[in-house]
Order: sequence, then C-alpha cells, then structure tokens
Amino acid sequence: MDHRVFLSLIFVLSGTFNVLVVKWANQQQVIGSDGKLHGFQHPVVFTLLMFLGEFLCYLAFKLIRLISSRRGASTELDSILAHGSNEFSPLSMLLPTVLDVVASILLFTGLYLTYATSFQMIRGAALIFVGIFSTMFLNHTLSSRHWLAIFTITCGLLDIVCLDVQRVDYDRVTLPHTDHKSILTGDMLIIIAEILHGLQYVYEEKQLKTSNVAPLQAAGWQGIFGLIITSLLAVCLHFLPTMNPFNESSRGVFDDWSDLLAGLQGNPALIISLIGFTVSCALYNFVGLFIAMYSSSANRLLADGLRVYFIWVFVVVMEWEYINIITIMGFVILQMGIVLYRQALFIDWYRSAVARWQRARYVDLGADNTAAPNSRPADVI
Repeated sequence: MDHRVFLSLIFVLSGTFNVLVVKWANQQQVIGSDGKLHGFQHPVVFTLLMFLGEFLCYLAFKLIRLISSRRGASTELDSILAHGSNEFSPLSMLLPTVLDVVASILLFTGLYLTYATSFQMIRGAALIFVGIFSTMFLNHTLSSRHWLAIFTITCGLLDIVCLDVQRVDYDRVTLPHTDHKSILTGDMLIIIAEILHGLQYVYEEKQLKTSNVAPLQAAGWQGIFGLIITSLLAVCLHFLPTMNPFNESSRGVFDDWSDLLAGLQGNPALIISLIGFTVSCALYNFVGLFIAMYSSSANRLLADGLRVYFIWVFVVVMEWEYINIITIMGFVILQMGIVLYRQALFIDWYRSAVARWQRARYVDLGADNTAAPNSRPADVI
C-alpha cells in the first residue's frame, strides 16, 4: 500500500475516533466537586489534550531525525517525515495555532450541544471558507462551478440546521439539553469555528508550501504554542461564570477543572478514552498537515469529510440517533455540493474510463492488423 493512501486512511479513522470518543465522554454523568452528578462538559480540556497530542509529533520528529542521523542513510519515509527546513520559522505557526485554539473550544462546545452526525456534516462549511480565503491569500480563482457548489453546500447546511431544531423534540439520546435554543447554539458555534478553521487551513497551506517544512515539525510547534495558549485560557475560563447551556459545572463556570479531577477518580474507562483521544489527535493533525503540504487544503477537507460515513454507521448501530429522511436529504445535497466543488469527480472518472477503453480498443486493432499499410491517419480521440 502506498504510504500516502495509508496516511489518508489514518486521517479518516483517527478523525472519526476523535468525534465519537468526545461525544461518548459528553454523555457520561460524573461526580463533580460538589458531590453531585454533572455532564462531562470540558471543551478546554479536550483542546488541551489535542495540543498535547500535537506536541507528541514534535517529540516524534526529533526522535526520527536522531535515528536517521545515527543510521547515516535515510529512507524516503524518513525524508518525508523529518527532512526539516532552514527556512522555517516556528513563529509562523503561531497565528494558525491561535485560530485553532479558539475554533477547537467552539467545536467541542458545539459537539456537546448537538448530534455527532450534525457536527460532522456542518463541518463541511469549512470548504466554503477555504474556497473564499484561498482566493484572497493563495491567488486561486473560483469559477462559476465553484460558486454553484458553494451555494449547494449552503443549502445542505441550512437543511441540516433547520431540521436539528425540529429533531430535538423526538431524538434526545445524546443531547444534554433538549430545548431548541441550545441545539441551535451548538450548530452556530460549529459554523463560526469553521470560519476560523478555513482561515487556518489556507494559512497553513501557504506556510507549508513556501517553507517546505516537515509536517511533523509544523504540527509539533503548533502543539507547543497550543499548550501555552490553551493553558492560559484554561486558567481564565476556570473562573469565568457562564449562563445556560454552558454552566454544567459545579460552580457554574465555563470549564471547571476541580470537576474534572473529581470525575476522573475511579473512572478508568474515561481516563483511557482521554489518552486514546490524545494519541489520535497527534495522528490526525500530523496527517492533515501532510495532506495540505503535498496536496491542498481543499483535499484535506475532502478526506476529512469521509469520516461522516463512519460516524453515521456507528451512531445508527449504537442507537445514538434516529435515521431521518430529511437529514439524509440534507446530507445528500451537501455531498452533491462537495462533489461539484471538486470538478465533478464522477464525470472525470467516467471520461477516464472511456479514454482507457478507447486506447485499449485501438491497441487491439493495431495488434490484429500489423501487416496492414499505415497510409491512413488514425482517428483522433
């Protein structure tokens, strides 16, 4: 298997695991510092663990470079993972890290308030903003087909958000709050986060392609900056009083760390899930930067969008959500827009298959008529 196919598969599976394990943790009722049961609402903690996973990429980068230097001859995989760059400035990762910190806190808060499938489908909005920002910072051009695709994706997103407001009346298995305002707030937070992620992805693509830095190195520096910034925010948000639906903690603050410590005591399943989430985030962010460097931010989002299929299968099998025909229609509209944005891939595949068949037919005709004179010109395909 080609290493790029393998890494893309890791990207999809690790992203799927991230969403599902966070949603599972959100459903857990744990004992808080006040001795009462509370929902596991800790978006800042998940963000901190995410950047801890990215910091592991930096350790892996240093380890691979050390092994490669001692071994002498480096393999192709070593050069891809840890080739390094003298032109790379770690501070160039500061802006995308700030954007990622804010966006991730909003995303984890939105995931707590909405459905796992809606969360992943609404994240498709990032493709809209990546397209717009790429025209501003990467000198890309959006054709009429791209704008039609953006309009189609927008229609699919509106369908999903509007249905979520109605769906909350009968589909409440994974929701901590069953009022219309809470789920609408969750969906809006996800959209705002994807605006920030769209800007982040475009900036990362520009930096990675101009500096030729190793994706492990870039992800590692994002982890370092992310740990520092998120730790500072964690102190502030530990004392920030909030209103419903963000005050699930014992003291009514945004993210109560005393509740976290109390809830993890005697809960090994939750501890293991958080460790798995950290490792999975390291794989997910490294491969995401790899795809952005060697392909594009749009392809990164396309690969990321594949995990919605795995999430759909899991939540239906586990009976976390009910199948709704209108939600499926919104998902289909969303996928139509994504396919249209990517140059109507099924048409390209059809044309490629026809071209191969035509070439094979002419090769066969040439083999059957080797003795025939070649005075007549061949047809143009």
